Amino acid sequence: HAWLLQLRAERARGLIGQGAPLVQAAAASGFADQSHMTRVFARQFGFTPGAWRRAVAAGR
Repeated sequence: HAWLLQLRAERARGLIGQGAPLVQAAAASGFADQSHMTRVFARQFGFTPGAWRRAVAAGR
């Protein structure tokens, strides 16, 4: 189960980095909703999807 959540979080991170809306990234990655994605994402990477989006945008 943990490997599946990690895989989903990595997919979501890629989609968010490409500019996908958070709700769309959650759905496309197999999460039940954006809230679940946010919890798993923060646990996996140590920051929220929104923080990741801002970091990617700042790096461009």
